Amino acid sequence: MKQRLISFDPISLLVLALLLSFVLSGCTLNAFERVDPAQVEASPTPSPEFSPDQVVRIQLEALQHNDRTNKGIEAAFNFASPGNKQFTGPLPRFIKMLKAPPYDAMLNHRSVEYGPVEIVGDTATQRVTLTGSDGQAIIYIFSLSKQTEEPYKDCWMTDGVAVEPTKELPQDQA
Repeated sequence: MKQRLISFDPISLLVLALLLSFVLSGCTLNAFERVDPAQVEASPTPSPEFSPDQVVRIQLEALQHNDRTNKGIEAAFNFASPGNKQFTGPLPRFIKMLKAPPYDAMLNHRSVEYGPVEIVGDTATQRVTLTGSDGQAIIYIFSLSKQTEEPYKDCWMTDGVAVEPTKELPQDQA
């Protein structure tokens, strides 16, 4: 007999764990209520504890699970450096930017491959290859810096995201 492996993404596991804790504690959910993963797990905020690659992962995971209220985009915006926010903000402008090519592929993407992080002093870069919901691969290069001013002192934050041109993506869209 062939066995089938079941895999769950981190959000599904969190929801499952919460439901199990409700059942074990004697609490129940109305059958028509839904547990919204965005409400279960608060968006992380910049912290000196996060390394550059963790910041990139947090942003991309948030964008992968963006919802109709744009909580994923908002979480990613939280990790944009103050200098980055001067060019891409405020949040409504950032949302518009991420919903347009070439950044729209980040929203609800299928998968991502993380390249190595290159750190030189207080700057870092990481190349990621992302497969969008349409199945097309696109390469993004994240540039980060360690902040020197409060309230983000010693936090790694994203200064910008460049697109590496590919055969599918002409130079003028990058």
